[in-house]
Amino acid sequence: MAKNYDVIVIGAGLNGLVAAAYLAKAGRSVLVAERRDTVGGAVGTSAISTNANSTDAGAEGFSAPSTFASAEDFHPQIVRDLALEKHGLRWLPGKGGTFVANGDSSLFANGNLSGAVSEKDAQAVRKLDAFMGRVANALEPALTKALPEVENLGPGTFWELLTLGMRLRKLGKDEMPEALRFLPMPVKDVMDDYLGTSKESEILKAALAGPALRASWLAPRSAGSALQMLLGRPAWRQGGLLSPPVFVEGGPGKLSEAVAAAARAAGAEIRTGCTVKSILTDDMDRACGVVLASGDDVDEIAAQQVVSNADPRTTLLRLLDPAVLDPEHLFAVKTIRSRGTVAIVRFALGDLPRFTGAPEGDDVLKGRVQLGATMDELEQAFDPIKYGEIPERFFVEMTIPSLVDSTLAPAGKHVAHCWVQYVPHALSEGTWDEKRDALGDAVVAQIERHAPGFSALVEHRDVTTPADLEERYGVSHLYHVEPALDQALYMRPIPGFYRHRTPIDRLYLCGPGTHPGGGVTGLNGKLAAERVLADK
Repeated sequence: MAKNYDVIVIGAGLNGLVAAAYLAKAGRSVLVAERRDTVGGAVGTSAISTNANSTDAGAEGFSAPSTFASAEDFHPQIVRDLALEKHGLRWLPGKGGTFVANGDSSLFANGNLSGAVSEKDAQAVRKLDAFMGRVANALEPALTKALPEVENLGPGTFWELLTLGMRLRKLGKDEMPEALRFLPMPVKDVMDDYLGTSKESEILKAALAGPALRASWLAPRSAGSALQMLLGRPAWRQGGLLSPPVFVEGGPGKLSEAVAAAARAAGAEIRTGCTVKSILTDDMDRACGVVLASGDDVDEIAAQQVVSNADPRTTLLRLLDPAVLDPEHLFAVKTIRSRGTVAIVRFALGDLPRFTGAPEGDDVLKGRVQLGATMDELEQAFDPIKYGEIPERFFVEMTIPSLVDSTLAPAGKHVAHCWVQYVPHALSEGTWDEKRDALGDAVVAQIERHAPGFSALVEHRDVTTPADLEERYGVSHLYHVEPALDQALYMRPIPGFYRHRTPIDRLYLCGPGTHPGGGVTGLNGKLAAERVLADK
């Protein structure tokens, strides 16, 4: 075998880099192996090109987030621990909040709802936000630290559970049952409880509910969608509900590059352009290294521990010989649900779009623009994907990061990033290569209905379909494991393995398919590193 490392990290996605940086800071010798030529994975910045798989340089001078547009949920403790600002990280807080485009009845909603909605609705949102903030504060240890190990109720575990229980108990006899009631509820029911059933509140409800549905196989009427709303409002995020995005200068790829620089400064070795072909196990079925391919060269590299930023199914069914798993664990891994529902459409624009019903000024476009103005519209967008069909209208979240980051586009021009929700990963008819242009045209047409003249502003566009996401990043779902009640907390990614361990000794997971879930938080990598260090 070649050089022996303490830890090998599979994949230089954001969480893999965070794990590597913490492990290297703790004195471990660390190798990160990444098959792509760049670090960051889905948390990246790239030029806008003709299509997702093109080698065309695209529209000169235009770059945009590759998948995730903003990083407001990235945990500030990681920024401090890794001194990321010393490694080039520059935050660019957005303004505004959420603009829900709906013609003359459009709504611009932010933390200050005065004048935007009725005082009754504003008070209801403040009440909901305050309640969710208190629940988020109570749950923060469960999201920022390893969950207490309920299978082993030793003194340490008992204390962790007691501490968490006391924090929840402080919610009081009224709010604690209300918090528990959130878990299985549809988000539509929560909205109706707080805002009533008046049609006048529909657009505000959609603005609040939309973020809870990101990347999910859930609609407003789906059981458990309220949990995603609760978990999607972490205590460390500034601004609460309807908070604006927070951009990184140069795009989210610069966040990943800063973490990579911190990892290297701590002593980690990062190799790009090399593929992990398999995970090695010893005669006791413990992970002991990887088989690494770089061009025509294939090496076996030994390690005391292996941390995978690949998704759980890829790690345990493809990189690992599944024969080393017992039938129970094999079945649990095979039944993980990871159906993708997202496409990304990015535009190089000659000028800013103007949306009907938008307030004057550009600040409204420095937040998020949401297409999908009512709960019914969101529900109807979801229905076709159950049958492998493309909806006529999507749930779209648009950001225009070039309004706050001039590095992304030539002077006077802009880039727009669209997170297109409820796009089936598997089509009932045809292929995504055949449907790519039709998807892009449909998104342009939907924007055009709310921003007349938008199509004339488009100088270039690229469309990243669910199939492109899988080819590029090796995952069928950007969160690796669908966000859902039965795939959260103690059941993420599978029951019994919620503390970043796997059924294979010395093999760990650090990707978003682990607790505390998907999104750009960095916590998955941090918690995985802590588990590796604790087990050493």
